[in-house]
Amino acid sequence: MFLKLILSLFLVSSVHASVVEEGFFIFDKEGKNLKLLTSHKEITIDHKNNRGYEAYGPKGLGKYLEMLKIDHEELAEMTEGNKDLNGYPTPKEIEAKLKKLALGNESFLKLFSIGKTHEGRELWMVKLSDNVELNEVEPEVKYIANMHGNEIVGRELMVSLLEELVSKYKSGDKEITDLINNSEVFIMPSMNPDGAKAKRRGNGQWADLNRDFPDFTTTDNSNDHKGREPETQAIMKFQAKHKFALSANFHGGSVVVNYPWDTHSDDAPLTSLIVDLSKEYAFEVPEMRNSSRFQDGIVNGFRWYHVDGGMQDWAYFYYNDLQVTIELSDHKWPNYSEIPSFYEDNRVSLIKYLNRVHQGAGFYFPEAKKAKGKVEIKKLKSLPTDVVTSVGTYPFSDGEFYKVLPEGDYQYKIILDNGQIKTMKAKIQFKADLTNGNYLAL
Repeated sequence: MFLKLILSLFLVSSVHASVVEEGFFIFDKEGKNLKLLTSHKEITIDHKNNRGYEAYGPKGLGKYLEMLKIDHEELAEMTEGNKDLNGYPTPKEIEAKLKKLALGNESFLKLFSIGKTHEGRELWMVKLSDNVELNEVEPEVKYIANMHGNEIVGRELMVSLLEELVSKYKSGDKEITDLINNSEVFIMPSMNPDGAKAKRRGNGQWADLNRDFPDFTTTDNSNDHKGREPETQAIMKFQAKHKFALSANFHGGSVVVNYPWDTHSDDAPLTSLIVDLSKEYAFEVPEMRNSSRFQDGIVNGFRWYHVDGGMQDWAYFYYNDLQVTIELSDHKWPNYSEIPSFYEDNRVSLIKYLNRVHQGAGFYFPEAKKAKGKVEIKKLKSLPTDVVTSVGTYPFSDGEFYKVLPEGDYQYKIILDNGQIKTMKAKIQFKADLTNGNYLAL
């Protein structure tokens, strides 16, 4: 009865997402209250460390914690006196920056909106490619930042990255020219401009967007966008139209690369590859590389703290889009003057990770673009002592498939829905000139 009385204070307005109107740091270094708090779907746990963890929820969470005598303090980011943007651009000013960047660069940069927020702001996406108006048969890679509105560093780094990519492409830099000419690169600086404007975690309805996606381990496991937040729906519809093979999303509150699964204790497919990619990113970032908390600057999501409804696991499970979550800063809203140093620390890794989309192989059917089926991938022997191992079976549609894989020799067995079977062999080896992101016509 007591629990029902307290939980009746939680006015949940979202069908799927957690509502995050109140936020506290829970002093619980031994985690003795975690089981109780995580038993309530209304409560979101985040950024566990050696002192405790953050807890978010709808109005009433603070009273609940007080009545249970759980040691806590209100997070500074949640107080009304902490809403000044402290020199950071407004969403409108970010929009103006992106439009200025697009002006005169339309041959290789396209700025477009994939939807609108609760408060009517555009959700801007940037595409970089040498034939930017075409949907070419090239590997697709994407970055998404600022899905938690108060985690601002990622938004600023995406703008800085776009400025560098444009400048270097125009100047003929080989690495950037190869990347843009042989890939389709998509960058979204802010998935939650409403939250950024209000300097809060949630969107315009206080919903936590990184708890709003379908989750294969819960009852909310239908890959259906209905009833979700408009920002989530926009990403889901956009993803369904593309063939992303590699992605990352950017957060703040720690400095680490978080890799899937977040929602399940089992290893994700190709975990060794994901770990290698995560380590490569972390190695170039001094604070990640030298971390005293996270070995090699990386962490498995579930072993850190359990997340249901996250974008990372949704993209990988439902779309075979290998995605990691990159935490960029201990302070979610640091002094604006620190942004150049954050970018300098991350710029090499940001570009390297984009390039890794070319460590893969795929196929397409030029005369059967609607072809659907599945592909069975096996890793072949490199040495007489090696064994042929199964990588997995993956669906494909629209006559196209591409997958990032560890280096080595592979066989693709392609089984079309009409019963036809085709096979191809691919040698995957990462090269700096990016020529091996190969599609083979069948």
